Amino acid sequence: MHKNIFLYVSAILFICTNSYASGLSVRTALERTEVYTGETFIFQLQISGSDNPEEPDLSHLEGFRVQFASGSQNSSSSISIINGQMTREEKKGYVFNYRLTPLKTGTLAIPSIEVKAGSMTARTEPVAVVARKPAETEDFKLRLTLSKESCYTGEPVILTVTWYIGKNVNDFNFNLPLLNDKRFTFANPEVDTNSGKKLYRIQLGNSEAIGEESEGVLDGKRYATISFKKVLIPERAGNIPIEQATVTCSALTGYSRRSNDPFSSFFDDDFFGSSRRAVYSTVVVPSNTLLLRVLDLPSEGKPAVFFGHTGNYRLEASASPTTVSIGDPITFVIRVTGPSYLDNVDIPPLNREPAFVKDFRIPDERAGAEIKGSEKIFTHTIRPLNSDVKDIPPFELPYFDTEKGKYLVARTAPIPLTVNETKVVTLLDAEGAVETLVTGTGIETSGKGIAFSYEDMSVIEKQYLSPVAAFKNSPLPWLMLAPPLLYLLLLSGVYISRKRDNDPLKTLSRKALAVLRKSLYEAEKAAPEKACSMVLDSFRQYLGIKLRLPSTGAVTFSDAKQGLETLGIEKEIIEKVKDIFYSCEAGAYAGDVTIKDNPSLVGNTLETAMELEKRLK
Repeated sequence: MHKNIFLYVSAILFICTNSYASGLSVRTALERTEVYTGETFIFQLQISGSDNPEEPDLSHLEGFRVQFASGSQNSSSSISIINGQMTREEKKGYVFNYRLTPLKTGTLAIPSIEVKAGSMTARTEPVAVVARKPAETEDFKLRLTLSKESCYTGEPVILTVTWYIGKNVNDFNFNLPLLNDKRFTFANPEVDTNSGKKLYRIQLGNSEAIGEESEGVLDGKRYATISFKKVLIPERAGNIPIEQATVTCSALTGYSRRSNDPFSSFFDDDFFGSSRRAVYSTVVVPSNTLLLRVLDLPSEGKPAVFFGHTGNYRLEASASPTTVSIGDPITFVIRVTGPSYLDNVDIPPLNREPAFVKDFRIPDERAGAEIKGSEKIFTHTIRPLNSDVKDIPPFELPYFDTEKGKYLVARTAPIPLTVNETKVVTLLDAEGAVETLVTGTGIETSGKGIAFSYEDMSVIEKQYLSPVAAFKNSPLPWLMLAPPLLYLLLLSGVYISRKRDNDPLKTLSRKALAVLRKSLYEAEKAAPEKACSMVLDSFRQYLGIKLRLPSTGAVTFSDAKQGLETLGIEKEIIEKVKDIFYSCEAGAYAGDVTIKDNPSLVGNTLETAMELEKRLK
């Protein structure tokens, strides 16, 4: 589907009645008036009479998820000369772009919206949007699963979203109404970015997730899959329904005869013949619904000091060194394991534990915790207060075991210590009590008397002081100059290093084309079924570096398009970029299309990259 081409153009399918007030007018424009529930569409407010209006309030739009997309001036001026008379006409305008996603099925109203610009005010006319219920097909499935169907308040539950893909697709967009549910807090679990799997940055309203590409079998049929996880932490008890999610995509539905337009895109052609072009249409895939039963923590058996830990906890502790003097620092480490999600896990500070405060001096601040694999590590520095301290006492953490349904206490084992008295250092210890011995030969008497110690003026040599002689005859000037010269040398090195570290992507950007060229050379020699993925991966890496995107390996065409438009890249070049993404993704997904002409794909990709290189210096 080529939906993205039409998102911000003025030829919108539906334009509502204008509303005028005091020279200011505003009209609404919708990409479509009939959509599927969960399908995002563009909604515009087109303002005439001002190029600097206030951003309107859309919080009263019920039944939609509203995302601000962009705002831009839409002013123009013209000059006409009739019978020698010159007339200048200026038109001021502004356009607000929003992405609206219907959250429920039925006829949804967009009420009148007020727009202000200085002392002027204008309102739009109400409009309606019909949201139809999406239907599942054999080619696409969307499934939601929970790590458990019943949990307790505060207990993390993992939601897994899996999209089963049976046909080639281009762009896609997920909609999860659950993320607007105030009964939960949400987080992202750790993702292994070194697993070798292809990753996607998936936008979910105001948050995002990292999706992984893989394969799976559902109902006996093999699919390509994209899946991601979200952590749900329920804050209140009750039976909470997990509403239906949707994914909207551009799916390959067939082929049409190629037009005679000499400027038609090469990459719209079917790889099996030049007479066909791929046709994509919008598909909205619904998911199943779920029900999560959330229970309150029982009051029976609840410890007097309880910090809300739920699940199954295990603690281990270590200390180093274990032989110290009074006041010496000891590194005390507590390792927490058990919960599948550790980001929100914390332990009470040691300076609130009476057993520790009694025998140790504990700073108010604690080093930051660190997650390594399946454990979370808390590091403390403690100092024994007296030599009577024989061990580091057990550290205890009360928790509610959700499997056993009762409160338990996880604790560490005591760690034996040897604490010595502090040695008192005296002044004599510091100076050293060493007996001074006088040795040497006696004083000899010269027969010449005191005159033996004198010489006349003839022994004095006439010398001249010069900088060259000073450096030549003595190492002292060199020793005096060495520190400042060394300082200047180090300062230059630090300056160059910091300049490079402040913009590490600049170095990568200079090398990006060479790296792409090498990867494309390897793709040209690869088997046809692998060439698509190799070209797409290397082109994504190139665009991610040149556009300074956070995740170069998960760049989508939408990411690239937004970055290129921001930098003012011409639409023709953006179209070439889109064709590379769409054709490569078409060949890399379900396998319906393969490349028969690797050199052509590689050549077009390299040509596009070289055009971008001239503009992205």
